Amino acid sequence: MQTESAFQNADAFRPAAWIEYRGVRLAARFGDVAEEFRAAREGAALVDRSDRGVLAITGNDRKAWVHNLVTNAVKTLDDRSGNYAFACDVRGRIQFDMNILVLPDRLLLDIDAATCASAAAHFERYLITEDAKIEDVSGFFARLGCCGARADAVAAALGATNFSAMAQLGTLGVTGGAELFRHDFAGTPGFELIVPRTDAPAWWQRLAAAGATPAGFAAIDALRIEAGIPWPGRDIDDKTLPAETQQIERAISFNKGCYLGQEVVERMRSHGALARRLVRLRIAGRAELAPPATLLKAGADVGRVTSAAPHPATDELLALGYLKTSARDTADITAGDPPRTVTIVAAAGRSEFPNPPRPAAG
Repeated sequence: MQTESAFQNADAFRPAAWIEYRGVRLAARFGDVAEEFRAAREGAALVDRSDRGVLAITGNDRKAWVHNLVTNAVKTLDDRSGNYAFACDVRGRIQFDMNILVLPDRLLLDIDAATCASAAAHFERYLITEDAKIEDVSGFFARLGCCGARADAVAAALGATNFSAMAQLGTLGVTGGAELFRHDFAGTPGFELIVPRTDAPAWWQRLAAAGATPAGFAAIDALRIEAGIPWPGRDIDDKTLPAETQQIERAISFNKGCYLGQEVVERMRSHGALARRLVRLRIAGRAELAPPATLLKAGADVGRVTSAAPHPATDELLALGYLKTSARDTADITAGDPPRTVTIVAAAGRSEFPNPPRPAAG
């Protein structure tokens, strides 16, 4: 069943094209994708984040309980701070990823909306005697975000005058019943808002009035791929090991003690051996290449493309994919039929792709 955007009745929400993404109807673009991409880099882009859900966890044992089930530290987090983490099974395979937000009276898990139900069931499976309760509250809230070099000005207009000093996943209560949290979700400075669903159109208008330019899925997807940020359901699934995602520094604590799947995660660190890893790629030509396209080296299968999007400034696709470690220092990799040249950019960090050209005056 397709879920409609909570912002579709806002006056400033006028998509030029739509896309269905993981069961949610999102704006693909509002106008020119290149200009939206530029806004998300250099300005302030206003983004519909309706593909994200919220799980709320209450009870006196909430932090310790979640701490024992995820890869990152939770029980040592202060109020108004947060962490990114994976939930794994006993084999060390990722079941889902999440942003854990610590509020004074509860935890909020920012999670892929399509996996909220299975994530809640996963946690409940390990709830025995702990004083904790988990609830999917996604239906009560709407999700929107802002990213770009000028996101700080939009945040300041909402009362977050200390935005630039906020740690990643630090939270702030905002007048109007919203929670703002720092999150560079597309690789540029950014924040997200969890707002009352009944007030969603007003919040979209409020950010637009503060100077944020609506940007659709196409621009944000390209930007996060360029930054090497994996998304669930595309770059992360239940066959993926945490170390393969190249998100170790932000997703895993090796000092927190035992958790579900910890032995496998620790063994991979100790041995230092990975069969494959997530890499950023450039693929010649802008024609669509539908994942999971095979990566080939001299006719041999060396990996898979998991995400791909045309870059507004070049005749190439931005892509993420899993590449066999044995092939990471090689050239002559291709994908598609007919074969298209694939260039390995790096495992993490920004690429050297230029900004889209500015339109001519007049």
